[in-house]
Amino acid sequence: MKLFISIGLLLLSFSTQRLLAAESENPQPSAPTLTLEELLKNSQNHGLVQETAQEIEIARSQLDRAKAAFWPKASAGILGAPIFEETGDALNSKTNLNKWGPFLRGSLEFAQPLYTFGMLSSYEKAATSQLTAKTELTQAKRNEVLYQAKEIYYGYLMACEFERLLESLSSFLKEAVDSAEESLKEEDKKGSVKPHDMYRLKTALDDLDQKALYADAAKKTAEKALAWLSGAEFSKVADNSLSVPNYQKKTLDEYIQLSKANRPELKALPAGIQAYEALADAKQLQDYPVVFFGGFTELNWSPVRTRQNSQFAFDPFNRPQGGLGLGLKIDLEFKRHSAEAQEQRAQAAKLKATEAYAVPGIELEVKKAFYELEQAEKSLEVAARRKDTAKKWFVSNSMGWTVGVTPAKDLLESLEGSGLARKNHIETLYSLNLALAKLSKAVGREITEIAH
Repeated sequence: MKLFISIGLLLLSFSTQRLLAAESENPQPSAPTLTLEELLKNSQNHGLVQETAQEIEIARSQLDRAKAAFWPKASAGILGAPIFEETGDALNSKTNLNKWGPFLRGSLEFAQPLYTFGMLSSYEKAATSQLTAKTELTQAKRNEVLYQAKEIYYGYLMACEFERLLESLSSFLKEAVDSAEESLKEEDKKGSVKPHDMYRLKTALDDLDQKALYADAAKKTAEKALAWLSGAEFSKVADNSLSVPNYQKKTLDEYIQLSKANRPELKALPAGIQAYEALADAKQLQDYPVVFFGGFTELNWSPVRTRQNSQFAFDPFNRPQGGLGLGLKIDLEFKRHSAEAQEQRAQAAKLKATEAYAVPGIELEVKKAFYELEQAEKSLEVAARRKDTAKKWFVSNSMGWTVGVTPAKDLLESLEGSGLARKNHIETLYSLNLALAKLSKAVGREITEIAH
């Protein structure tokens, strides 16, 4: 029958395509129940989000490094070594290898940048923009994981609904089989139920039992997927029926404006472009000199070397020296500076090209999600009417079967019609929930009253 085959294929497709990665996790039976709000909250601690969040820390460290370049650069050193005795002056000296003593040297150097023609400021600007871009991209990953969590959660609820649907159909068919068997045993009603009616009923019942196995497997796989994504142990899901969350629908233009204000990708792209352009400026400004204030000092001492009293005599062993002054430092690798700057400009141009199609692409995504929501809302009304009509058809035939005036063929047709209508109603509820989740992701913020 089309109803039972389509239900089984839908559940099997859901379990294999969406939830296969979660098969190794198991919730603990002693843990509390899991709600959608808790799932969405816990999913933000998932490795998919935390992996991207570390990019923020990397960018923050790069910003700290760029700021540190404004501070003085200093280095200090201490050296100690044995040395043989040597006496004399700049003209004459005497070496004595039989006598040894210590030699100590301490040094300190520092340089404070005063003016870099904007190079350090450009590096800082690039790091600041990069931090903004990474922060927004992390938020985009969070939105993606939130949508994935909703998709799995609603898929689990749909599996539960299908499981109950199959149980209901199976329960009725079992009663019908029992009734048919009793009718065949009674001679006075023998003409109302034929042997082939019994075979038809039993075949349909066996088919339902087989499809129930698919529903059970899909449900169990979905439970493990929820445990994998939530990262928390739970005994069961708090709710096992599909319902539509509260939401206040806006116009398409309002949703488009929301997406322009909230989509993190639309904030990350300009920040990334600004970062690359600032980095290109910094690379090119390496052509200019760095004006700095600096100084050094050096202390040397050894008891086995004669101290030279004349300032014109070189004495690296017993004379302190040092000084302060202004300096210029110039990196003469102009070709390398130009190539590095061109590379960063190309990266900025690449992001500009991305921005050119991403902005209308996001608007198209919002429109698509909005139209899917409208279609799901209208479909739910039709599905509800269809379910009610099919129920009346089935109830009429089931009553006729009870009194022996409805043949098995008509009973099964009405049962299939009712089952298909209920299946369609479940699928439409799922589609409506998923449409709301897609629209929330498209605009960059939650549009329902679900808290997370």
